[in-house]
Amino acid sequence: MSSSRRPTLLPVRVTGFRGALFLAVCAAAFALSCARKETAGQPAGAAPASPTETSEPTEPTIREEALSGRAPWSGMREPRDGAVDDRGRVWIADFGNSRLRIFDPDGGYLGGWGGVGNGNHQFREPCAVAIRGSDLYVADTWNGRVQYFTTAGEWKGTAAGLYGPRGVAVGPDGRVWVTDTGNHSVVVFRANLSEPQTLGGPGKGPAEFSSPVGIAVGPSGSVYVADTGNRRVQILDSKGAFVRAIPIQGWEGGIVEPHVDVGSDGSVFVSDAAARTVLEFGPSGTLKNRLTEGAGKQPLTGPLGLAVDATHGILYVVESAANSVVKIEISPATAR
Repeated sequence: MSSSRRPTLLPVRVTGFRGALFLAVCAAAFALSCARKETAGQPAGAAPASPTETSEPTEPTIREEALSGRAPWSGMREPRDGAVDDRGRVWIADFGNSRLRIFDPDGGYLGGWGGVGNGNHQFREPCAVAIRGSDLYVADTWNGRVQYFTTAGEWKGTAAGLYGPRGVAVGPDGRVWVTDTGNHSVVVFRANLSEPQTLGGPGKGPAEFSSPVGIAVGPSGSVYVADTGNRRVQILDSKGAFVRAIPIQGWEGGIVEPHVDVGSDGSVFVSDAAARTVLEFGPSGTLKNRLTEGAGKQPLTGPLGLAVDATHGILYVVESAANSVVKIEISPATAR
């Protein structure tokens, strides 16, 4: 039986050790109740927002040299994806802290920006980042938008109205490709995030998608989409027309949010977190290799994001489960 009447609260007097203990227990229960209420209204499928570290500013802070006394690749919570800029810096979408982080090639911390919110330099659990020149794009997943910045941290614009976008990529022509995951489609924008064009929709046919996540654009302009629910990587031409598909044996259990990247020779790298593997396919779609460890025989434990450093022949693998990044040397011919 329910009633609209509010209960009458009677004053309670507590003294001594037992009284203090009683108050402490009540305060803890109240805090837990508030936390549950705060997460109750989030979209279906969204992970609860995690508070950012209070010592880190929302506005961009970018160092020329790594912060001393900090372990390599530290400070992240469930990172999802990464990208490498022209200076070799590694940018990471730090999902659990709702931040964009910057590291040097050895994992030294260079700064970043973010924090939970919907302001220009805030995010809500971002899942991907892409860079071309000085242009930088972030898939701000649970704000339902893509954010456009410069690599100096200047905010340039936003494209909203998406449903849980998980992937973003930039083509040689500057166009921006986004996986609109919740709408089972791909959206392509001009470099300034104007003139959106939606491709595909839910389905199993050519250029149709089921919860697409990772996306990459190769040197030729071909687009590679991790069509997760259909267990395939779809390859589209530069206009978005279907070319062919690479079937994926995997993507089962755990966090099924695979990402993809492409080497300059057309080699395709695809993450499979549950299998603790990165799959390497040749340009024709033939499986070439199963990558399971990085430098120093460091095993992969839950690979998600991928970023090819073409200059140095390195594949950066974002290890979401380990809150870290693993470096894998790849063939110079693949990376160039």
